Amino acid sequence: MTQQIIKIIPALVGLWFTQALATDITISGTVVASPCAVDTGTKDQTVKFEQARAVNFTNVGDASEWQDFELTLSSCPVSTTQITATFTGNADNDDPTKFANAQGDATGMALQIMTRDHLTEINPLGSLAASVDIHNHQATFPLSARMYTPTGHVTAGEFNTTVQLTFTYQ
Repeated sequence: MTQQIIKIIPALVGLWFTQALATDITISGTVVASPCAVDTGTKDQTVKFEQARAVNFTNVGDASEWQDFELTLSSCPVSTTQITATFTGNADNDDPTKFANAQGDATGMALQIMTRDHLTEINPLGSLAASVDIHNHQATFPLSARMYTPTGHVTAGEFNTTVQLTFTYQ
């Protein structure tokens, strides 16, 4: 037993006197505010138009009735004061300030989007800003859309297009 202890002591002393090398590790990151939540009524929203008759769209600028809709973002961080929505989609070939009937087969029709007060038109790649309400931490974009003929030559068929939104938070 004494012999075993004599063998272990030099091993322990060697471990005790082994020099340890120190090193520093730098760890960094960024903490950002979470984005606002897009309300369920806004996600994958469909704006439906009443059935339109091609014979009622014989002049450039003829349009259907406005259909109101809105985009709502909620649960915004306190630090977020404004949200900008950027609208993307295919521009109409005859009037690039309107959205094309990209998935429908009716010809001569385009989509016009404006603010609900009909004072500001939103073009493909256009943007619109809304302030975040400091009390309920939400922002609302009240909008209107309608079918619009840039040519005055409309053929019957389906009207269907998609507008994609990208939100930027300030």
